[in-house]
Amino acid sequence: MSSQSDSRPVSSRGRAWAARLALLVAAAASVATSRSAPSPRVEESAPGALRLTADAPSASVVLPVRLAVPNGSTQTVWATMRAPLSARWTHDEGGSRTAPSLTATLRFGPHPLKPRTQELGVSEGAAVTFDAESDGDVCRLQQPCEWAATLDVAFAEGSPVHGVVEVDWKMVGEVSFDETVDEEPQGLEFTVGPR
Repeated sequence: MSSQSDSRPVSSRGRAWAARLALLVAAAASVATSRSAPSPRVEESAPGALRLTADAPSASVVLPVRLAVPNGSTQTVWATMRAPLSARWTHDEGGSRTAPSLTATLRFGPHPLKPRTQELGVSEGAAVTFDAESDGDVCRLQQPCEWAATLDVAFAEGSPVHGVVEVDWKMVGEVSFDETVDEEPQGLEFTVGPR
């Protein structure tokens, strides 16, 4: 009987320590998982327009992109670009009403993605929207990072070319931060297009 009463307090103490240990582990895990990176920083260029015709079946625009911290930073960030496009086709009077196709390529960073091909609707003046997207690049913020973002839009190979296609565009850059930091570097400068 006495052996049972002796083991109960030890067992209760063991359970109490196990409960405390579980709480400490849960609290540490909660703190570790509750830290989240700052929201991505997004910057847009001024909008522009490109015009495609049979005589000018392709068009390009090149914008400078710059990322810097005035006094440098030990942070490393990831930069990506996309170009929302809105294309409208106006067919020639008496010309074919077969809809043209476009390709759009956005080059940014070391590896451009495969061109996107988009069928345009046949109705007069209808707008079709799509995004050209790029791969990204790493920037170590001890020094400024500078890139050229190049958007190429063209009639797809073998596409009928009757009339005019107007393509409204802008470029949107996004900088993502590491989960190990609480806030973006102070004074971060991010520009898409001429300053």
